[in-house]
Amino acid sequence: MRAFVASIAVAAASLVAAPVRADPAEQAALVHLDRGVAAFRARDYTGAHREFAAASELAPDRPNPYRWLALTEVQLGDCQRAVVHAGDFLSRVRPDDPRAAELVRVRELCQRTGVLKVDSTPASAALRIDDAQVGRTPYRALSMRAGTYRLVAEKPGYRPAGRSVVVEAGGERVVHLDLAPASAPASRPITRRWWFWPAVVGAAAAITATVLIASSGSDDEILPPIRCDASGCAPGVR
Repeated sequence: MRAFVASIAVAAASLVAAPVRADPAEQAALVHLDRGVAAFRARDYTGAHREFAAASELAPDRPNPYRWLALTEVQLGDCQRAVVHAGDFLSRVRPDDPRAAELVRVRELCQRTGVLKVDSTPASAALRIDDAQVGRTPYRALSMRAGTYRLVAEKPGYRPAGRSVVVEAGGERVVHLDLAPASAPASRPITRRWWFWPAVVGAAAAITATVLIASSGSDDEILPPIRCDASGCAPGVR
């Protein structure tokens, strides 16, 4: 009996002394998280996002990778994904978590924005939004504050094309702008078109011929003259 108790005590002591092995996936996630934080502080937001995404895949139940993903996506101007990852973080922590208020604020701000996508024919036109040069088409803004904007696309050899658009919170607005060639003839008045005067001359000749034919008969077939005064026009007396 004493031998049995002694063996149990030895086994228990060995269990207590044995080091607890960490989950290799979580260890790898921590490495990616550390790299991501270093990249974020260096303002390499693309590299940071890649590291945080890898951390979240390796440790999907841990909240911190989602926090950093949301913060990085705000820096990248992608509020749509930031809203999702802020929600992922908040669903994994207690309401009194000291980091929660920051992510609640991020989510509220991003929910006031929408997506604006602009392309043009031809492509690679310089794009202005409310008189501010923003880049070239195709253009994509993932975190546009909700509101009305004036878009103008310009390209050498083409007439500018513009329009006003409304970006709604949580929505996506897709706009296409067509630029007409600058050499294309503008719409001309009808009197300046090539066919107008020949048609007028032909019509006048036809009217003259009709009058001549109508007045070429006997005296009885000649229409009475028309007299006009201030009261109007009426057949006169021959």
